[in-house]
Amino acid sequence: MFTVRLKNGDTVRVPLEQLEEFLEKNREQIQVQQQEMGKRRSASVSATTDYQ
Repeated sequence: MFTVRLKNGDTVRVPLEQLEEFLEKNREQIQVQQQEMGKRRSASVSATTDYQ
């Protein structure tokens, strides 16, 4: 399920199978949000070591 926020403040949960159709029909009502991505984490040495 995906959560879509509308410009009127409502939020709607849409299943993946219906998401494309929902977006096409309601594009002008959807509020676009941009979020900053968190800091990138580097992998620890033990996590990147090849196991044999």
